[in-house]
Amino acid sequence: MHTAAVGVTVTLLGVCAAAPESWPEEVDQKTFLEEALRLTREVADAATSLHGLGAASAPTGKQKIRFTTTRSEFLRGSVVVGVEDLLPDINDAGPVVAAAELYEQHVRSWHTSPYFGNPKLASVLAYLGGHSFFETVMSMIDNAPVAAVFAARMLLEEAARLRWLTSEAGSDDEFAQRSKRYFDEFRSRKKATISLLTGNGVRQQVAKKLFEFPDNVVEGPTDIAKGREPLPSIESMLRALGDPYPEPGWMCVAYSLLSQVTHSTPIGVLHLTRNRNDGVQFGQLTPEMLSLTLDVACLGSAHLLGTGSILLTGGSAEAAAYDLELHRRAYAVHNAARLVHGLD
Repeated sequence: MHTAAVGVTVTLLGVCAAAPESWPEEVDQKTFLEEALRLTREVADAATSLHGLGAASAPTGKQKIRFTTTRSEFLRGSVVVGVEDLLPDINDAGPVVAAAELYEQHVRSWHTSPYFGNPKLASVLAYLGGHSFFETVMSMIDNAPVAAVFAARMLLEEAARLRWLTSEAGSDDEFAQRSKRYFDEFRSRKKATISLLTGNGVRQQVAKKLFEFPDNVVEGPTDIAKGREPLPSIESMLRALGDPYPEPGWMCVAYSLLSQVTHSTPIGVLHLTRNRNDGVQFGQLTPEMLSLTLDVACLGSAHLLGTGSILLTGGSAEAAAYDLELHRRAYAVHNAARLVHGLD
């Protein structure tokens, strides 16, 4: 809420400076902006009392985070489509929604307990995360579509990681080694984030508290292997996840398109804007982005839920049948969606 309030207010101030002619004449700008700033301050004060991220001291400037990984560009901004090449906006996501609802019925048709025996943490996270993120997509697709896109992107990313984690682990030792590498990635990010916060004036106690587990959760190992090998890039893991498809690289493109919404780029904003007879409407996904969101959500959750179920049950016949039907129904969603979003 803190971030949202500041983001909205700063965007509003930027629009006022960049396009002052867009301000409605019937609203007094000075009064409105002063009230917006006051309310933003109230939100910030209330939020800071909970998360504690107000700087207690001046930034030290010692901690500098450098991101050395280069990301491949999947969308070519230089491509220009002429008006005469545009197709009319007649795409219909209805069949995709119907297929996704059938998939959802199967998701809810069978469950296993992630707490029985001594399960691997990765399989528990995959199973519970798959259920949580997919439920977010289906419950938010009408009321908060941006949140649905976020959750779909998370499902795709986690599915790619899980496939990498389990694809070449031929023994328990190999799986343990990959799991160590998998969790060390996040331990390293946690350490870097705490250093970044404390280097910018946040007390170390407050920074560490953000990562504390609830009292009923037993914290596992916290050590990071010396000379650890980072995880493969998300692009390479997505390509591996897309190997069975006619166009294996389509998942990389799908991830990039969903990222346009999560990062609020011009392309992402356009996919949240509909121009209808009664005027421009914001906050509604285009049929293409809606279909892509549902497609990716079903494919990603099928992998997480199916693989997670098999791992948690030791490869039971019920879990295998559940996994097979998940993928069959997810592919039915994909077949309907590819006619709308045009990928694969």
